[in-house]
Amino acid sequence: MDSCGIKPRDFSKPFEEYRKSARVASSILAEEIEEKGSITWDRVLQAADGDGLVYKLTLKYLRLNGYDIGNNSQPFVKKH
Repeated sequence: MDSCGIKPRDFSKPFEEYRKSARVASSILAEEIEEKGSITWDRVLQAADGDGLVYKLTLKYLRLNGYDIGNNSQPFVKKH
């Protein structure tokens, strides 16, 4: 898996905007998980547009919605 990009983060953006981006990404990814059964962490990073904060929040929201977000030996998000 590629690491999160070195993309400079615009800290003038409120935290709520990062949360909103993560919620949108998690809802899109939830649909993909329902269709395919699982997705990779790379796909989550791609949906987060390489932003580390949005990536982590997206995984958090997926976990809160009942998905198994895996671990370092199983980097997949799947239905619980």
